[in-house]
Amino acid sequence: MPKQSAEPGNEDRGSRMRRPPTTQEAVLLALRQSIATGELQPGERLYQDAIADQMGVSRVPVREALNVLRADGQLDYSPHRGYWVSALSREAVVEINLIRGLLETEAIRRAIANMDDELVERMEAINNEIADANAADDVARFVSLNHDFHFALFDHADLSRLRQHIEALWKSADVYRTSIFNDPEARLRMLSEHEELIEACRRRDSVIAVQIMDAHRNKAIETLSGLLTEDAAPGENAGGGDRAVGERE
Repeated sequence: MPKQSAEPGNEDRGSRMRRPPTTQEAVLLALRQSIATGELQPGERLYQDAIADQMGVSRVPVREALNVLRADGQLDYSPHRGYWVSALSREAVVEINLIRGLLETEAIRRAIANMDDELVERMEAINNEIADANAADDVARFVSLNHDFHFALFDHADLSRLRQHIEALWKSADVYRTSIFNDPEARLRMLSEHEELIEACRRRDSVIAVQIMDAHRNKAIETLSGLLTEDAAPGENAGGGDRAVGERE
């Protein structure tokens, strides 16, 4: 199980105190991080008792966290097999990318219509943090900050339902991003593309911003398409066996 912080990728900014996470939130945070960083692989089964023992909690918050992840599309469930990390086919990932393109285009256009210098500065600051994470080869932090960078822009569209749909699509494919983020050349390319996106936002150029984001997204899909099968068989562990979170062979 990865080490936990109160809010990964978001260190304390100033002296304001944060409310400690509930047990269920802490379990959910740990599982999300395990999926996002590739510690948990597509098709890998999760065992409630083992997770509860490893985290020193009861089964109730574990079950609640698993059900949240299931609702988000990150886990699948059946009464006989329990929970496992959702596996997507190549066709499903391409479809997710298509829908993301439609929704994110609208979010970017609306965000740039509302653009201000404060957002541009925030995006620059986050991208500088991403560069630091890359230099430290801290993939988990890179993943978290990359999310923060893009959603800083999407949030500025001020369309909460649209944002929720985009977030759901990102979560559904989180487990596959590790293959991209583990590649140092891919991370450097992302940083460069982020800089181009920031510049388009500074110029309030929504056309160029959408083009940059389309290329950014499609490059990732190109990388993933060579790693995925046409069909994803449910509950099959690509790693060759079942284990609980954090358990090693």
